[in-house]
Amino acid sequence: MRCTLRAVALRTASNKSQQNWTPELNSLPAWSWSIATNAINLGFGVGTGVLVARLLGPGSRGELAEVQFWAGAVAALGICSLPSALSFFIARKEHQPSLAGSAIALAIALACVSLFAGLVLLDVVVGPDLRHLAMLYLLFFVPANFIGLTLVAIDQGNQHFARYNAFRLLPQATYLISVLLLWHYALLSIPALLAASWLGTFLVCLGRWQLARPNVTGAPNRSQIAKLLKTGVAYHTTAFAGILFQNADRLICVTYFTHEDLGRYAVALTISGAGLGLVSSATSIVLFPKLAASHNTGTRRHLIRNALGASCVVALMTNAAIAVIIPVVLPLLFGKAFAGAVPIAILLCFAQIPASFVQTATVALRALDDWRAGPYAQIMGLFAFAPTALLLVPRLGLDGIAISLLLSQLAAACLLLQRIQRSIGLKAFECLTPEMSWVASRLAWRSAQVS
Repeated sequence: MRCTLRAVALRTASNKSQQNWTPELNSLPAWSWSIATNAINLGFGVGTGVLVARLLGPGSRGELAEVQFWAGAVAALGICSLPSALSFFIARKEHQPSLAGSAIALAIALACVSLFAGLVLLDVVVGPDLRHLAMLYLLFFVPANFIGLTLVAIDQGNQHFARYNAFRLLPQATYLISVLLLWHYALLSIPALLAASWLGTFLVCLGRWQLARPNVTGAPNRSQIAKLLKTGVAYHTTAFAGILFQNADRLICVTYFTHEDLGRYAVALTISGAGLGLVSSATSIVLFPKLAASHNTGTRRHLIRNALGASCVVALMTNAAIAVIIPVVLPLLFGKAFAGAVPIAILLCFAQIPASFVQTATVALRALDDWRAGPYAQIMGLFAFAPTALLLVPRLGLDGIAISLLLSQLAAACLLLQRIQRSIGLKAFECLTPEMSWVASRLAWRSAQVS
């Protein structure tokens, strides 16, 4: 009799837990598909990186990296986190039919301002041999990038992750196919590779616009533009410090090292950044709109703990595995000319582990309206990076940059860890490990899907 009553009680508790289970907690399918998308993109990126490195060599690879670096930096600084602001308002259902049109108008305006500032910057910082090519690439890249990212943010805000991830695959797939065609027809050159890189961005912009055009109704609204800009600028305080922090190592390479060294560092980043792109990017994509849409403290704690914990565990395992195989895989894939990048790539792999936590924690706190946490952490990282780089780079070269980056990421991660503990009440151990019950339920869900 007691056993029967106990079984009934357990079934009742189980039914209650299932009734209390909300779609907000069931984020694994979206996260899994985002991980899969990142894995495919990783394959495209590594394939393209291997081909470009082998066909160009360290010197020309460094020249390509310099042109792409400056265009990417100008675009990242100039967009003012508009996609995040748009995604935030859509996720919270605080949008009107004309919001998309207002966001596109703002994206075009920001692109014009960024182009003007970027052209002035490139005239100063880029050498005469690459200056005109860098300016031409910037003119084509920035407008397509701004409009494409803004349009794709609509899918992220609506949590249409299948379409969102499909458009994320398009640039890398286009780039890889274009490189193969250029190689086949013996047309490979730095300008041709830049055109191939731009083509993927343009196709995202064109394809997403064709889908969005029927739903973009109404003229741009001034109040909506102001609201998007205000929120984007607030978010961009986080992003601005993050962009400086994340690009400080590349800025040193571009400024003080040769194109050959820059080419080796680009290869080291390609292979070492696999773990970061695979895990934290996918987690951030899914976590931000879900947290922004939720107003329940328990749900938020659940989402943050398991997102942070799962991404930390996976990042640790992934980057440790990559570091072990780098001495064999890097020269084999990229060629013996890049063998000098092996120690740099190993160090960068370990730097990506705290970087994964920093990226995910920053997005989580931003969704909780604590946008100041990100800038504080990035500034802490910059304060740690600058003196260590000043001390180590003259003695160790590129290895010194990688060590400085590792120490600075650890400093930023520690600050964000404390911030999350205060904001949501999680302990340090809870921030670094997922709930075992959540892991078990996810495994059970996966088994049910397979069966």
